[in-house]
Amino acid sequence: MNKTLKQMEHKFNPGDQGVIAYKSSNPFEFFHILNSKKQDEQDMSGTLIFPEKKKKTYPLVICMHGSLGWRGHHHEHAVNFLNNGFAIFRVNSFDARQVVSIVEDQMQVTLATVLADCFNALKILSKHPDIDPTKIFITGWSLGGSTAIYSAWEPLAEKLAPGGERFAGHIAFYPGAFMWPEEMRWSKSPILNLIGEDDDYTPSILIEKLSPAINENGGNSEIISYEGSHHSFDAIDPVMFIPNAIAVGRRHTIVGKDGSHYHEDKEGKKTFMNEPHERAQLFKDRAKIGAHLGGNWKARRSSMKDSVNFLLENIN
Repeated sequence: MNKTLKQMEHKFNPGDQGVIAYKSSNPFEFFHILNSKKQDEQDMSGTLIFPEKKKKTYPLVICMHGSLGWRGHHHEHAVNFLNNGFAIFRVNSFDARQVVSIVEDQMQVTLATVLADCFNALKILSKHPDIDPTKIFITGWSLGGSTAIYSAWEPLAEKLAPGGERFAGHIAFYPGAFMWPEEMRWSKSPILNLIGEDDDYTPSILIEKLSPAINENGGNSEIISYEGSHHSFDAIDPVMFIPNAIAVGRRHTIVGKDGSHYHEDKEGKKTFMNEPHERAQLFKDRAKIGAHLGGNWKARRSSMKDSVNFLLENIN
């Protein structure tokens, strides 16, 4: 049975699944979340699916797509989770905003925006009678992978879920781990980062530097790196060059303790990115354009196993 938005604000009945409507918001940057800036309300939806095998309550994986929206290999992972006993919830951040892709325009839907979508999904689905609220995980690809990592950053979680709802674990497929918070407080829930060694879209060096810092500051992050693999290594498409893709650089940007997001060059000059016009100027001046995307059969098979093994290991 599908829920309307009005019904959603009240109560789930046992067995309710399908398209779930809920409310989210449109923060542009972490700055707006951390400083409790007023944000426009956003109608949102996602699709809740339970495994074929029935049981009293299910662990759940909230799934967040990447900059190209939902793709075939994302759905294959979702089916893999279902076959291993996990319910899944596909977040539809682009559909809700009439966006198809942000590969060439990273301003339409931002990381802060989809984080709000995923935390709002967490809060409502924690109340579903068929879902174990202590076993709700998050996963995502590229933009969604970034979402999976930064949903473990406690200053954001405290703002987006002040009632204390938290993810039980985080799986980040080829994330853009480009933000370095000055306030290093992280969830103790485990984070699994699955990366391609040859990724030039969201370079692996970013998470290779951030992951140890997470662990030094109370977190629990690990990396599995796949040799000879590019961005979207779990797809079946051959590797190709996307000339207009806005790629992530190899240096972190900073999120200050006041929430301000800025890029600092080698001379120490700061360029802030808190507002759309600031980010647009930075992209114009410094954006790296062009990156490779495509699958690697060995990495694809391994990531299917590695992601499910992580989930199974962390539901006990």
